Amino acid sequence: MSKAPVRGFPEAEFAARTQKAQALMAQQGLDGLLLLTEPEVRYFSGFHTLFWQSPTRPWFLFVPPAGKPIAIIPEIGADLMRRTWIEDIRTWSAPAPEDDGISLLTELLSPIAGRGGSIGIMKGHETALRMPLGDYERLMDGLPG
Repeated sequence: MSKAPVRGFPEAEFAARTQKAQALMAQQGLDGLLLLTEPEVRYFSGFHTLFWQSPTRPWFLFVPPAGKPIAIIPEIGADLMRRTWIEDIRTWSAPAPEDDGISLLTELLSPIAGRGGSIGIMKGHETALRMPLGDYERLMDGLPG
């Protein structure tokens, strides 16, 4: 019986992608990068799941200025995310319309915002916020400064 071929990229590839982004972030004066869509999250983590087909559940990946990205995801995806190179995985029990991960995201980003730091998000062609506008507004309102 033949073995299935290995899929995906080695951890070193994700580390190199992250380090390149972190170097570009430093050039741009960014203290972090918040990723919200399937292609962005997969590019930096290798996380592959059909859960993206649910349009109501947000998934977040934060790239800090140094070190590995941090996942803020629904608990249902934690087991799969643990199979990637990501170590810091923060979860909530979803769906939770009153707080779909926003408090976890606010907790993570508040120290950066509190010191006047800048957090980047994608906003070009073929990008999307992938969270309700109300949640984005709650996040912005919850961050100091």
